Amino acid sequence: MSEKSEADPWDFLTPRVSSSSTESDSVAVESPGAPKAESDGDDPWSFLTARKAEVAGRDDSGSVPEALVEKREAGEFRGDMGGESLKRRALPMALCLALVSVAGFLTETVAATQLVSLAGATSLFFVYPLGGLGLIVLALIQFKFVDQKARLKVLRLASLLYAVAFIITLILLGSSVAPIICIAIVYLLGDQLNFLVPLLVWSLAGDEFNVAEGRKIFGWIIAWTYGGQILGLAIAASSPFAFSALNLPLPLLLLIDPIVCIFVGLWLPLRLKGTFAAKGLNTPESLKTSLAGAWDFINGVPIWRTFLLASTITFVGGMTVFLSFMTGEGDLIGSDAGKLQFFFGSVMLASLILCLLLQVFFAEKLQDRIGIPGVLIILPVMTVLAGVLLACGIAFQSLPLLALGLAAWFIPRWSVDENARRAALALVPDERRTRVSFIVDLLPISVGLIIAGPLAALGLLAGQLWVIPALGALITIFAIPLALRVRRGWEDSLLNWRLRRRKQNRSIVLGEE
Repeated sequence: MSEKSEADPWDFLTPRVSSSSTESDSVAVESPGAPKAESDGDDPWSFLTARKAEVAGRDDSGSVPEALVEKREAGEFRGDMGGESLKRRALPMALCLALVSVAGFLTETVAATQLVSLAGATSLFFVYPLGGLGLIVLALIQFKFVDQKARLKVLRLASLLYAVAFIITLILLGSSVAPIICIAIVYLLGDQLNFLVPLLVWSLAGDEFNVAEGRKIFGWIIAWTYGGQILGLAIAASSPFAFSALNLPLPLLLLIDPIVCIFVGLWLPLRLKGTFAAKGLNTPESLKTSLAGAWDFINGVPIWRTFLLASTITFVGGMTVFLSFMTGEGDLIGSDAGKLQFFFGSVMLASLILCLLLQVFFAEKLQDRIGIPGVLIILPVMTVLAGVLLACGIAFQSLPLLALGLAAWFIPRWSVDENARRAALALVPDERRTRVSFIVDLLPISVGLIIAGPLAALGLLAGQLWVIPALGALITIFAIPLALRVRRGWEDSLLNWRLRRRKQNRSIVLGEE
């Protein structure tokens, strides 16, 4: 064999290349800006060398201009994930969610028990539907502006308006002007604070963090909300004894609401100024157009229609079950506001502690094992169980069974189901996620509140309070086959072009591995 063959281990390919058209060789050698090889005949791969040199000589050969990276839309895959730590960036939103949770859960506990004490549990049959209607009306108002305006402006305006409403209502309550109406209004405002403001903050988090960052930080943010909820319920459960010793009225606790609203409305926009979270789409849209954009997504991904229907049925049953707890509690304990607040707050507090333990040790493993749609089946099943336990508790006059029934609904509601919903919404494109979230999260809750009141009234007319949770359980049974259908069709739905974030998510997962 010749010296040439010994020097070139790829010489066995030379005949094949030379037998092909010589046109490509000539073009490769004469490419503009390409340095000629010393011996084209010795290197059959010279056309690659020429191409590489040509690319290297271009202005866009290696790096992306820094200005281009800065202009990427919020939530898209960013090339640079360094800089400030994720927790430092997330801390303002986590702290505000914790404070809103303190105020929201404390208010719901205090106002609900005060209302039962003043007007009886049947008053909730009227307040619940009003709460559902109020959520829908205010959600529609925010729905129109949340994506077309800078989100921080929407948050600031909403928080300060809630603060003003709380201040006016508390002044009237302190003056003993229609106390039942005032405490009902406080309950409704607290309900909205508990649902609408966190949705706005979560929309900011969705803008600030991309999919990879969200997977690492959203659980940490949720842990802060648990801390706030636990603190709020701990205050609610312990305050009857302390306030009784100091001879202070329990409604004094409600002063925390305007304080938290003012703090969130002023401090969070200041801390997030100039971040990705401060942006909105800034495109003027009518309410009809905004609704159509969100519904187009849900209607275009058939499994999400089924998911929405299953969620709505589940929350109709769940809110009926929750209302039956309040009714049963009032029937067994009486009208003592301190005792009602202590029992309600204690059961909720114990449930939340279990939620936190579940979140820390089991939630992520459970979701990895059975997937998002598998987790979404848990709440309908547990709601049926909750209805059965509460029906037995009311029928047998047992407070422990009432506590177990509430826990069976509350624990999955605020732990694994909440996590699965957040993970599912992460698949929705940024420009539609907040509006889709308003429909998927708020619509089932609002419809549940509206229908739960009349259902409870039917149970009361039957003369048996245990019928109320039994109706809730019976209704929720119809959500289980729908949840199973979601599980069967979930993987196929991820191929839908409307879930274009799925491609990013897959790339990130592969990159991490």
